[in-house]
Amino acid sequence: MHVIPVISTKGGEGKSTQAANLAGFLADASLKVLLIDGDYAQPTASSIFALKYEAPKGLYELLMQTADLNQPSCIISNSVIDGLDVIISNDPHAQLPTAMLHAADGRLRLRNVLQHPLFQSYDVIIVDSQGARSIMSELIVLAATRMAVGVVKPVLPDVREFIRGTINMMENLLPFSALGLKLPDIRILINCMKYTRLARETYAQLEEIIDDGRYSAHSEKIKVSLLSTFIYDLEIYVEGHAAGQPAHRLEKKTGRVSDSAFSTMYNLACELFPEWKEQFDLITSKEQEVKNG
Repeated sequence: MHVIPVISTKGGEGKSTQAANLAGFLADASLKVLLIDGDYAQPTASSIFALKYEAPKGLYELLMQTADLNQPSCIISNSVIDGLDVIISNDPHAQLPTAMLHAADGRLRLRNVLQHPLFQSYDVIIVDSQGARSIMSELIVLAATRMAVGVVKPVLPDVREFIRGTINMMENLLPFSALGLKLPDIRILINCMKYTRLARETYAQLEEIIDDGRYSAHSEKIKVSLLSTFIYDLEIYVEGHAAGQPAHRLEKKTGRVSDSAFSTMYNLACELFPEWKEQFDLITSKEQEVKNG
């Protein structure tokens, strides 16, 4: 079971959209996926896809430990996408940050809760996070099993904010290594890539900063790398959001220079989960069979 946080301390980077798109692709590959909407302030991930069943409880009860996890239907919502379950965000009065700040195990609460047998049945748990630095972002990062996906737009102020905010947050979590916890590797996903000189130059600067380890004085402990897959700034992702469908279902092929949404999500899934490439290839094969009639 993989727990993959999708993070950035800056809002508007596209975390929720891409967390949902990735979850939808993995579910279509016959993996059992849980999408946790961890953005208590502006929940989006849990509303992108329609729910055929909405549980009466959600993130609030999960972290406050008031839900009976032996009764999955009380907290697990089912999306219209087969294989994709959801835990909705339901903390409109923002009570969770204060509660977690004062709880003895606050920053470890999500990590501990996800050890319950209910969650061990999932292949992948994707956790969307708030676009701000807070204890909620920290507890989501600490729940990761091996890596977190950092979403960044190829705009210099956004790159600087990612290093200043997200990487600094990771530095502040280093003391947890004394408890035997290894911080997740950060895999940076470039979102809304553009066909411009400025975007290419910004990406080159970010690549140089990462290669030189200049993103942190503790680069030997905080591992950061760039994913090869880019999410281009395309209308299809907006259309997918509006239609309540994963973008890969809406765009199988394209005449553009950039890959189709299907190819993009396939490449991203293969990069993050190479052990399941054969299952991802099966989706491609099925699409080819449909195309050939």
